[in-house]
Amino acid sequence: MNLLQERLRSQHAAYGDWLAQRHVADRELQRLLNRHAARRAAPLVLTGSVDGRLSAAVSHWLARYGDNHGDVPVFRYHFGSSRDARRSGQVVNQLLHWLQEQAGLREPVPAAPATAQEVLPNWLARAAASRSLVLMLDGVDSQEGLSDDSGPAWLPAFLPESVRLVMTMRPGPEAEALRQRGWEIYPVDDSSTSTVGDMLAQLPVGQADAVCALWAARHGLERDVVRGLGFDDAVPDGLTYPWGNHLCLAGAEVQDAAARRLMPDGMDRQAWHALLARGLEGRPEDPVLLAERLWHLVAAADWSSLAALLTDPAALRILLAPEWRYELLEAWAAWGADEARVHYYLEAVQGWAPREVTDGPELILSLTEAFRELQLDQALEPLFQHAINREPGAEVGSAYGGWLMDQGRAPEAEPLLRQTLDVLGGPAGDAVELRAARHRLAMVLEQQDRLDEAEALYLLALKEREAALGQQHVGLLPHLNNLAAVRKARDDYTGARGLYQRALSLAERHYGQRHPTTAACLDNLAGLLYAGQDLEAAEDLYQRALGVAEAAFGPSHPATAASAHNLATVMDAREQFQAAESLFRRAVQIRELALGAEHMDTASSLHNLAGVLDAMGRYDEAEPLYRRALETWEALVGREHPATATTVNNLADLLRETRQWNEAEALYRRNLKTWSELLGESHPHVIMTRAELAGLYADKADQGRAEPLLRQALQETLEVMGGAHPQHVACVTRLAALLRDSGRRTEARDLLRQAIDRAEGTLGMLSPLVQKLRKHLDALQLDGNRLH
Repeated sequence: MNLLQERLRSQHAAYGDWLAQRHVADRELQRLLNRHAARRAAPLVLTGSVDGRLSAAVSHWLARYGDNHGDVPVFRYHFGSSRDARRSGQVVNQLLHWLQEQAGLREPVPAAPATAQEVLPNWLARAAASRSLVLMLDGVDSQEGLSDDSGPAWLPAFLPESVRLVMTMRPGPEAEALRQRGWEIYPVDDSSTSTVGDMLAQLPVGQADAVCALWAARHGLERDVVRGLGFDDAVPDGLTYPWGNHLCLAGAEVQDAAARRLMPDGMDRQAWHALLARGLEGRPEDPVLLAERLWHLVAAADWSSLAALLTDPAALRILLAPEWRYELLEAWAAWGADEARVHYYLEAVQGWAPREVTDGPELILSLTEAFRELQLDQALEPLFQHAINREPGAEVGSAYGGWLMDQGRAPEAEPLLRQTLDVLGGPAGDAVELRAARHRLAMVLEQQDRLDEAEALYLLALKEREAALGQQHVGLLPHLNNLAAVRKARDDYTGARGLYQRALSLAERHYGQRHPTTAACLDNLAGLLYAGQDLEAAEDLYQRALGVAEAAFGPSHPATAASAHNLATVMDAREQFQAAESLFRRAVQIRELALGAEHMDTASSLHNLAGVLDAMGRYDEAEPLYRRALETWEALVGREHPATATTVNNLADLLRETRQWNEAEALYRRNLKTWSELLGESHPHVIMTRAELAGLYADKADQGRAEPLLRQALQETLEVMGGAHPQHVACVTRLAALLRDSGRRTEARDLLRQAIDRAEGTLGMLSPLVQKLRKHLDALQLDGNRLH
C-alpha cells in the first residue's frame, strides 16, 4: 500500500471510529446487516440522517464484522470524512487501489477518471472471483455532482454474487433511483434534530476562523498549524473529529453549513484556500504537502502559481509517479488538459537545463504517459523528439517506437525499436526494458504482416519468461496468447491450439472457472476453433465464456454482449439461425444501451443480425438492419473501410436476391473500387466481388456483360483460391448455366467435368462440393435444359 492510500484509509477509519463513539450501537440494524452479509442479496441502502446515528450504526457493525470475519476483506468509505472524499474520482481511485491489493493485480491503477470508471467492473469481478468482499459506502448522496434522478454513475449497476454492498444516504430521489435498479431500500427512523447551524452561529471569532481553515483544508489540519495561524483550536467536538494529531470537520452537513454560514461569498472561500496554499510554499519534496498545495491552488483559481508548480521538475518527479499521478491529472482537469497544454509543457521542458535537470528525458517520457492516459496522443511527437534529441537512450527509443506503432506508423517505429534492442544487447534476455522493446517490435512486425519474424520474437519472449518464472506461472499468460495469436494469423491452427489450451489451463488453475481472465482464455480458444471449423467445440467454449461474463458483469454489460455475439457467430455458422438471431438481438440491445447506436460494436452486431435474417429469407427485416449498420460504419470509419465494404457487399447480395438489381449493381461496383484500392486487384475480396457482379448480370439474363466477367472470375478464383474453393465452384455453375441457356450445352458439360477433376484431386470424390458439381452435370446430361 502506498503512502497516500494508507493515509486516506486511516482517515476514513478515524471518522468511522469517532462516529461509533458518539452513538450507541443499534441492535436491530446490526441484525439486519449481519443477515445481509451472510446471504446473496441485492445491495442494501439504508436511508436516514447520515453523519449521525445511521453512519455510527454501520461503523459499529463494521468493527464487529471485522472481528468475526477476519478473512473477508472490507472496503469502507465515508464520504463525509473530508471534502476531498466527496469527489467521485477519489472514491473510484481508492476502491481500485483496494481491489488491486485484494486481487493481486499487476496493472497500475488508471489515473484518468474515465478509464478508472471503465475498468472498475472488471477489477471488481476479478477480485470477487474467488472470495467474498464487503463494500461499505457511507453518505453516498453527499458525493459532489450526484444527479437527483440516478444513482452514483461510477458505481456498477451489477455486482458479482460474492460482493455485499451496504450504503447509507438520506431519503430522496437518489435513493429512489437505486430502488429502480432493484436494490433494497431500508428506511431507518432517526428523529434527531441537527444542531450544526446553531453551533456554528455561536462560535467565537477565533473558532469560526479555525472552522473556515478546516473547511478549506483537504484532509484537516494539525492542531499546531491551526494555532500557528492564530486561530482557536478548541472547536466543539460535534463540529470536528480527531485524526491522529489532525483536526477535521465532521461530516458533509458540517462542511456545507460552514461554507453557507461562515463563507457565503465564493471569494471568501478562495481566499482561505490561497492562505493555506501560501503556508505550503517551498516544500515540494513532501508528496502529501505537494498534493495539498495543488488542491488549494486549484480551489483558489491561482492559475499562475499552479502553472509554475506543475512545470517544476521537482514537483513533476513526484506527481508523475504512478501512486501520485491521479493528483496531477485532477489538477490538469481544472487547469485544462488539452493539446494546448501539451505545447505549454513542450516550451517548459525546452527550458530545462540538462545540468540542472539530469533526468529530463525520463520526466518527459512520464509526461507523455500521463498525456496518453488522457488520450492526447496526437500532440505528443514533439515531446518524444525533444527527449530523443536530448538523450537517445534505450528507454526513450522504446517509448517513441511504441508511440509510433500505436499511431499506425510501423515502418518508422521498427528502426527505433531495433536500435533499442541493439543498445540493450540484442533481443535475448529478460530485463524489463528489453522485454518491452522486444514486444513492441513484435507488434510492429505483425502490423506489417511479417508474421514469421513476429512469431520468432514472441517465441523467444515466451522461452525467456519460462526460464525466469517456470512452466506453470500465471505470468506466462500474455506470452502464450501473443504467440498463439500470431500462429492463428498464419493459419497454423495446430500450433496455436496447444498454446491457447495451455493458457486456459493456467488460468483455470490460478484464477478458477469463474474469473474474467479465464473467460478471455475461453474466448481465445473458441475463436481459434471457430476459425478452424470445429464449431461444436467452439460453441461449448463460448457457452462457458458467456456464463462467466453473466456471473461477473451481469446481463447488461458490454462484456456479456461480446460473449453473446461470439456465441451467435458459431450458431450462425452451424445454421442454427433461430438461436443465433436471439443471441445477436441480445447483443444489439445491450450494446445500444451501454455503448450507443453510433458504436462499432453495435454496428457489428447489427450487421450479423441482418445476416442471420437474410439467411432465413426474412429480407424485409434484414434490409433495414444492413442499412443501419452501413450508415453507422460510414459515420465511424468512412466509406472506404473494410467493415463498411463488408456490409455493402451483404446488402448488395440481398438486393440482388430481391431483384433490386440497379442498386445492387451500384453497390457491387462501389465495392470493386473500394477493395481494389485497399487490397489490390488480385485480392480474393476483389475477385469475389467481381464474381458476384457477374452473377447479378447472369440473374438478369444480361449475357453480354455476364459471360466475360464470369470467365474472368472463373480464371481468377482458380489461380488465387484454387479449384476446390466454394467461390470457384460457384463461378463454374453460373457459367455452365449461362452456356446452357445460350445453347452451348457441350461446352457447359466440359466445363463441369474439368471442375470435377480439379476438385476431386484436392477434396476427394465424396466431398460435398464435388457432389454438388456431379449433380449439376448429371442433371444437364439427363435434361439439356436444366442444371441441378
